[in-house]
Amino acid sequence: MALCPGQARTQTENRTKIANKRPPGPYALFVRSMKKFYAGNLADFSRYCACQWRQLSEAERDKFRKQAAALRRPKPRNPQSAAYLKFVSKMYECLRKKHPGWTAKRIREQLMKGYQKVKCKCPKNKK
Repeated sequence: MALCPGQARTQTENRTKIANKRPPGPYALFVRSMKKFYAGNLADFSRYCACQWRQLSEAERDKFRKQAAALRRPKPRNPQSAAYLKFVSKMYECLRKKHPGWTAKRIREQLMKGYQKVKCKCPKNKK
């Protein structure tokens, strides 16, 4: 959606911008390469691309598969979330045993409160 000057983005637009980090697949790369045939009618263009994709040989499809594989790379791990996961794995069973009647939501809230009380041991915060 085009924004007018001074118009703020909505939350859904911000979420989709973040969520669209997944690399395109082979077919999406093929459609991008066929952009020169786009004449304004999207439905006709989509049908044309689908027909052309089905008619491609395996060797031609492999070119797009290799491009897609090159764009896929492993996500870097977030060390801060790893610390939280360690904390949760230690404390969850303990809370579950102490308070068997608690709901999962209540346990999650307690875990978050408990984690916020723990001082950060990150090297960037040490002076």
